[in-house]
Amino acid sequence: MTSPNPIKAAARTLWAKSPRKNADGSQGAKLPVLNHLLDVAACAAEILALEPPQTQELFVRDLGLPEEEALPWLYALVALHDLGKGSPAFQVLWEGGRQEVDRALSFAPDLHPNRATPHGVVSEAVLPDFLTWLGWPDTLAHRVADTVGCHHGFRVGKHELDLSESQRGDKRWAQVRRELCRLVTTGVGASYQAVPTVSDLSPAAFMRLAGLTSFADWLGSSFPLPTVTDFSAYDDPAGYFQQARERARKTLTEIHWPVFAPLRPDVPPIPEVFGYVVKGGTFRPRPLQTALADALAEVDGPALVLVEAPMGEGKTEAAFYAHLQLQQAAGHRGLYVALPTQATGNAMYQRFADFLAEQSKAGGRTVVPDLQLAHGGTLLNDQFQQLIAQTKLHHQRNAEADPAESDGYGVRAEEWFTQRKRSLLSEYGVGTVDQALLGVLGVAHQFVRLWGLGNRVVVLDEVHAYDTYTSQLIMALVAWLRALGSSVVIMSATLPRESRRALLAAWGAEDHAEAAYPRLTVAPAGGAVRTLTIPEVDEAGNASRPRQHVTVRAIGSAPEAVAAQAVDLASDGGCVAVIVNTVARAQRVQTLVLEELERRGITARTCTKGGRKDPEAVSVLLYHARYPADERQEREKRVLKYLGKNGQRPQRFILIATQVAEQSLDFDADAMITDLAPLDLVLQRAGRLHRHAENAGQRHGHEEAVLYVSGLDEWPSGSMQTEFWGRVYAPALLFRSWVALRAQPELTLPDDLDPLVQRVYAQQFDAPDLTDGQRTELREAEAVLQRERGNQATTGMFAHIGHPADFWTTPLHRRPEPDSESVNDDAGAVEAEQDDFPRTRLGEESVRIVPVEYVDGAWRVCRSPFWARDEEDVLPRFNTLDKHNTAHATRVYRRSLSVSRWELVKFARQVWKEPLGNDRQGWSAHPLLRDAVPLPFENGLAVVQGLQVRLDAEQGLVYQDREKDV
Repeated sequence: MTSPNPIKAAARTLWAKSPRKNADGSQGAKLPVLNHLLDVAACAAEILALEPPQTQELFVRDLGLPEEEALPWLYALVALHDLGKGSPAFQVLWEGGRQEVDRALSFAPDLHPNRATPHGVVSEAVLPDFLTWLGWPDTLAHRVADTVGCHHGFRVGKHELDLSESQRGDKRWAQVRRELCRLVTTGVGASYQAVPTVSDLSPAAFMRLAGLTSFADWLGSSFPLPTVTDFSAYDDPAGYFQQARERARKTLTEIHWPVFAPLRPDVPPIPEVFGYVVKGGTFRPRPLQTALADALAEVDGPALVLVEAPMGEGKTEAAFYAHLQLQQAAGHRGLYVALPTQATGNAMYQRFADFLAEQSKAGGRTVVPDLQLAHGGTLLNDQFQQLIAQTKLHHQRNAEADPAESDGYGVRAEEWFTQRKRSLLSEYGVGTVDQALLGVLGVAHQFVRLWGLGNRVVVLDEVHAYDTYTSQLIMALVAWLRALGSSVVIMSATLPRESRRALLAAWGAEDHAEAAYPRLTVAPAGGAVRTLTIPEVDEAGNASRPRQHVTVRAIGSAPEAVAAQAVDLASDGGCVAVIVNTVARAQRVQTLVLEELERRGITARTCTKGGRKDPEAVSVLLYHARYPADERQEREKRVLKYLGKNGQRPQRFILIATQVAEQSLDFDADAMITDLAPLDLVLQRAGRLHRHAENAGQRHGHEEAVLYVSGLDEWPSGSMQTEFWGRVYAPALLFRSWVALRAQPELTLPDDLDPLVQRVYAQQFDAPDLTDGQRTELREAEAVLQRERGNQATTGMFAHIGHPADFWTTPLHRRPEPDSESVNDDAGAVEAEQDDFPRTRLGEESVRIVPVEYVDGAWRVCRSPFWARDEEDVLPRFNTLDKHNTAHATRVYRRSLSVSRWELVKFARQVWKEPLGNDRQGWSAHPLLRDAVPLPFENGLAVVQGLQVRLDAEQGLVYQDREKDV
């Protein structure tokens, strides 16, 4: 009888997972290392089996092997991510498992679990020995080990790989690991003779392999443990691998990971694709949509598309149609639409869902598309939460039936993808650009995000909305998307020339052709760049949006002047929008508007005040970012209810808002007042003036589009100080915009849009009519702006992981990832940014607060004015909240808001007098509330660091000096 191989026998004694209870309550036994390695390899194989062919081709090219050899080796490399578990550093972590390790495998006497090297680091340190032994190039071997070893989130530096023998083990441990490698390759069918033809791993290949490894590891780690330890993998690794693939298929079915297929098998004409938009009529494409479709008809692979066109030209539908074309041309797996704010993401969700549902149904797709909403405020989006619940209910009722047939909905939202880091894995998604930008920041598992965006169409909308810092991150993202085989569609109404050139350069293309605005630029990957002007009328006779003539009128910057003008405009009828630059100014203007209405004997109606029975009343709606989240959401709904497309337009209405309405909401005003702002933002605001053609003839005397600009009446240096505009926007841009608007009191859009923007953002600005003093102020402000832009550009370049061309030489960034993205997207008040916070945008440091009050001997969350009187109070449960009770945590979170006043930020750093729980229960245990701080109020007031804070039912959070009368 042949004696057993002692190395193989020793390998059988190593554990990968200790015994634990399974989800069904059964007691699982320990899991041997080889079992886990093959489990994860099986998950990788089944994930790729569901991917479009193009994704598999990209993986095959990464190793430079024929497909029949490359795929088995890909599975083997994924499996060996946990080769480091075959080391003393890992086996010492569970005493019960250590006691069963073969006695021939020694442990250093001083090896302690608390000082053990993470097994992913051990994997990276020991895997190259096996690969180079097979003849793999040394650089490639180390790159691959780096890639699969970082599956717990972060790469490590070379100095961390110099492990002592006590951590990696002696020669016998190395022999056991070599045996595990042999068994893995045997199991997956990887040949020792199949040596890659590439000498290095490309940065894009790193992202693909690292992303796939982590995803497969998450799935493989979810397999239930056998009730009795199973050693069959050691006796028949190929047989075990096939059984593991069956388990992987079952797991993927349980999370409803679909077979990725084109949304439509063909690309019908534009009117057929969007016929659902015009019920009972015919969809007539805009020239922009026709021009882009014609340009992409000649593209046979990934491409970058730049769309520069004014508001109302159908850019969104053009992007959707481009997705259909690029999916056909390049085999893309889906589409992600990245927007500047959560509000714009929310507004796009239903529009995107309708498109997906119609195309899926018309194309005969067998699997209903999964559409994820990706941002930090998804728990506040009732529509998305209802779709998740509906999808889950359908699966509980009938796991086999098609949801579209049985429940009548055209898209689904699978719960598994709603967890952090997973949303970008789904085939279709819409959300903030921040979620995509986390893929190029050094946060945990950034490569999973990039892998999710790889081989997809990614739409970046409103790219002009970002500062120099964020723009640097966007350039890096564009470069990575090109490397990962994706297509990118970038849309903007106002794009400065330098920004346009930088985006093309990030794609690896040159901007060598000029075309008049509005224009399209198509840059195929590796092909010639084509730029063309969008015609006013296409060959079929379809016309662009009619030119709009806007009269610009100057008014004073004092809040009293703004309020009086707003009341004048609304008194005889009409919907008036007032957009100001700060929250405090919005609150002040609303107070003055209400006082002015009262002085004139006109009844005012607000969200929280009556007047509903008076037909002559003027409705006054205040909307800004300093409301608790649920109140802000309610006010957003009312803006759209009254001023949105097909809204219930009141006879007399005044909307007073901050920048959150500038891009976030599709509303239509009869007349508009705006504070002086950078010109592109003024024009963006003006895009809400006479926006919807169907309201023509119903504008109560405001048939002429008039834009009143507060602060345009005199040189704005004084207003920039008294109204704090210079703290919100760069003074140089305000000066330049003032000069440009003063010189052009009549605007014709879109004709004047591009020339004005290019003038204001040009390197050199010509302003011959200024006084010497004004010219000096402008010159000094421009010097400051250049320094700030330079600093932001440098900060941005060092913030990300590097471009593909320099990825391997870029210093490692390791930063903790936030548990949620802020629900605050107001300009000048960006989410909290500690020194180690992964910033997607720059801004003041802020903190999330939850207003609470002490009533009848107990704490409660301050009530919302929109709650019903009999609605139950929400108890904060500071230290008793169960970390799994997301429903209650969400109710608390809905009453939170993000603030940036230094007094409140300083308060947040102090220890709250009541404990906030631990890692098992309480606020500290729940991701939604982990970073939230209770702010105690008494009779609606709080005093923090000498600052009086009032929680007002109508105006939200109001800051007051202590000396002032409440």
